[in-house]
Amino acid sequence: MQKQKLSFKHQNGTVDGIYLDAGTGSALVIIINGHNGFYNYGMFPYIQETLFRNGISSYSFNFSHGGVIGDSDYFDDLEKYEKNCMRLETEDLLSVLHHLKSGEFKQHPKVFLLAHSLGGVPAIFGSKKAQEEHIKIDGIILVSTIKSLDFWGKEITDAWKRNLVYFKKNNRTKQELPQGFEFLQEVLSCNTHWNIETAIKLLKQPILIVYGEKDEAVSKDHAESLYAWSKEHNPDTLLKIIPNATHTFNTKHPFEGASDALIELLDLVVNWIQKH
Repeated sequence: MQKQKLSFKHQNGTVDGIYLDAGTGSALVIIINGHNGFYNYGMFPYIQETLFRNGISSYSFNFSHGGVIGDSDYFDDLEKYEKNCMRLETEDLLSVLHHLKSGEFKQHPKVFLLAHSLGGVPAIFGSKKAQEEHIKIDGIILVSTIKSLDFWGKEITDAWKRNLVYFKKNNRTKQELPQGFEFLQEVLSCNTHWNIETAIKLLKQPILIVYGEKDEAVSKDHAESLYAWSKEHNPDTLLKIIPNATHTFNTKHPFEGASDALIELLDLVVNWIQKH
């Protein structure tokens, strides 16, 4: 297995990731984690290994301001974490895309994005920017993705506006994680500059939208809205609901093994990539 750590520095900081190379000529999947995600989180190493076994390369990375350093699974850098926002995450993804031809990666004729949860936002806006820059992306897979940044609720948003920071407890690490000011501004501009509906309607790549039927974090109407918005302008958009699957497809961190729901998700993803 050709596995290596691969890091990229750009104007915002450093993107650290794991590159699993299935060989020259294989498709490459760039994996974009959701809020509080990182390359070693739960199911993501297994996803990379499954793609590899099917002849598909992958790169899974930590955001420059995600707060997790290297192989850790703890949020060690809360100063950076507080500054994290969709703009920075989108620019991190674009940095990875800009390095595709730099020599660090093998030559991969097809490039796909696979985004989970809030990671769908930088995936959508990063794809829009890549399209403008004539960077080729061959398909986008949105897993458990939100339809709007305004999902916090009025009480939380009002407190966030008053204090300019909102501390959200992470149930796994028990840390109070600071959601910062620029992220708040993006939430407040979710109907204008950070409008997901507007952005996804501009994308021309094939799009696969996947949700778990029992997702406890993101309701089914998010999937249905994303599908309707995209399908209106992009006939090669597909929506799949995985029965009895939760937000992380019945897996947890630390990873305790693949669930039936995760295996079904990966079968779907692999077949879709091979088709395209």
